[in-house]
Amino acid sequence: MSSDAPTDADKKQFCQAAIAALDDPANVSQFQKDIEGIGASAVEIDQAFDRVSRGFKAMVDNHGSDFPEVAGYKNEWDAYQVRWVTNLWQSRDVASEMVAVLKRYDEVYLAMIDDIKTEGDLSDVVKEFTHFAAEEHLTSKTMANNFKVLETDVVGFGNRFSAYLEAKKAELDQQAITLKGQIDDIQKAIEGWNAKIVAALVALGAGLAAGLWTLVVTGFSLAVFIAERIKAELDLREKKAELEEVNRKQQALAELKTEYDGLKPDISLIAAKLVVFGNIWDSVSAQVQEFGTILEQGLSSLSDEGFRLQITLARKTCIPLRNGLANYAVNLDNSGLPK
Repeated sequence: MSSDAPTDADKKQFCQAAIAALDDPANVSQFQKDIEGIGASAVEIDQAFDRVSRGFKAMVDNHGSDFPEVAGYKNEWDAYQVRWVTNLWQSRDVASEMVAVLKRYDEVYLAMIDDIKTEGDLSDVVKEFTHFAAEEHLTSKTMANNFKVLETDVVGFGNRFSAYLEAKKAELDQQAITLKGQIDDIQKAIEGWNAKIVAALVALGAGLAAGLWTLVVTGFSLAVFIAERIKAELDLREKKAELEEVNRKQQALAELKTEYDGLKPDISLIAAKLVVFGNIWDSVSAQVQEFGTILEQGLSSLSDEGFRLQITLARKTCIPLRNGLANYAVNLDNSGLPK
């Protein structure tokens, strides 16, 4: 039975390649800049939120009277923007917290491994790793969860608003079809009343010769036919006005959809970029637990090539990662983004 899980050989190969890459100062610098670049993503996301918010305001201003539900969507989006700002500045605090965590992880806990000489040393390190992995960094977990939920909500919002536009289009299309059918029926009815009026006028001429009773009956019928035609003409005028209003709303809806389609790339950008605010503490905690489990196997684990490679890679990763996070926090402070 085949498995896609990486083998020990695959892990060693990956570690060796990553270590070789991080031995190049240019790669270390780029790695650090990539972490700092999350700040650029934050600016992009903030600008995109603002563009979408202004776009929905324009929709409400231009089409709110025809589609009052759009105001509700605007208010919902504004609430997402408030949550984004809260989460963003929480990420700044988390970045600073993770800088301190990574420094301890690298310079204290990972450094302990090199100092292990005896089984007693090993036991002490395993206990320290267990305590470290059990630390609670709730702000980090809360922030990560908040970004995930916001991402889900933004995607769901886009889907729901698209569905609203489609449903409204179907509703207006059906109204137009119904009104066109009613107009056709009224026009046919008017043609029928016109024919009856003509016939009644002919009969009225004959009634003059046939006698008073025939004249009265024919005149009464003519009056009824004319009244019905007038009523039908009024109905026709009313239905045509309703159709014109539906057609106007159809045009307004088409404009609304065009405006929204212009915002969809920004909504997609927001959803994609939010995931870069990752779970650093969860990754560190999982790695510490893994290292502790390996060390529990005894002193022989220290000579395991794969394990030594993982430790080396972890230490080489910590410095540019924490430097990048520190610069992210500073850059965010200096970004001018709203708090």
